[in-house]
Amino acid sequence: MLWYKGWLETRFRILLTLVFAVFPIPLITLSEHPAHPASLAAVAGGVGFLAFYYSMIPLMLAGSGIKTQADLQPRKGLHGSLYFTLSLPVSRFRLYVTRAGLGMLESAGVLAIAPCAVWIIFPSLRMHVTGSDLMAFWATLSICVSAFYFLGVLLSTFLDDVWQNWTSILGLVSFRWLLSRNFLPPSVNIFRAMGASSPLFTHTFPWASMGISLGAAAILFFAAMRVVQTRQY
Repeated sequence: MLWYKGWLETRFRILLTLVFAVFPIPLITLSEHPAHPASLAAVAGGVGFLAFYYSMIPLMLAGSGIKTQADLQPRKGLHGSLYFTLSLPVSRFRLYVTRAGLGMLESAGVLAIAPCAVWIIFPSLRMHVTGSDLMAFWATLSICVSAFYFLGVLLSTFLDDVWQNWTSILGLVSFRWLLSRNFLPPSVNIFRAMGASSPLFTHTFPWASMGISLGAAAILFFAAMRVVQTRQY
């Protein structure tokens, strides 16, 4: 029942993220020149930008399992459906895990568009990748963005939807800027793992970056769970 309830609450967000995910494909494809295919280095940069663009999708699907009503503008107080959710005969832990798990599954589902987009947009890459490389790219992208997803989950436990989305996007952009300054080792660069170091070009998984992302996701997951269990609504 909780899974179905979560689906009803997020189905319109999924539609919005699908539109968001498909939007750049025709625009970038029309700007390509089939007679002059881009170099592999230029393609790697394009894939990196596309991966950063798709990193925002999980932020749009994050939720805490307690806040059950999406608003398009800031509001004071709490929505009435929140109290209905809290009155259900289930623990906050189960509410939180169900909603967070559903959002992550939905994010991975929407991100399945990413390998298709790469295949369509970059003709010069097609001769270098196989179907397994595209699947590995999807798995890498889904795992690497899990840290950003659970950042959104944590923020959703104490911010309304508008501030949650803007704060999450600001954190994502700030993290990318920090990594671009080369202050941290390359293994920490999650965006590079989804771009030039992704399976599309290396034909192997960027295990270090994926492990770091999963570790950060786990920390954020338990932090959000703690907020949900202790907060007075």
